[in-house]
Amino acid sequence: MYNQGNQSISGKELSYISDCLKNEELLTKLCVQGAVECQSPTLKQTLTHLSQERLQNISTLMNTLQQHSGMTH
Repeated sequence: MYNQGNQSISGKELSYISDCLKNEELLTKLCVQGAVECQSPTLKQTLTHLSQERLQNISTLMNTLQQHSGMTH
């Protein structure tokens, strides 16, 4: 178990966060690829928005991992 101040996170939880990070990265790539290749402006806008949301999730997950592993930017 990793401790950060009063908080602790298990190895299993860290593994889960890592898996989520990989999934978000894959979803981001798929959304970007779809936005580049699609012909519909509405679909392109939706996929672009979804990719931005995925990037925000990646940022949140990375911050969580950094907080609990003692990493710095």
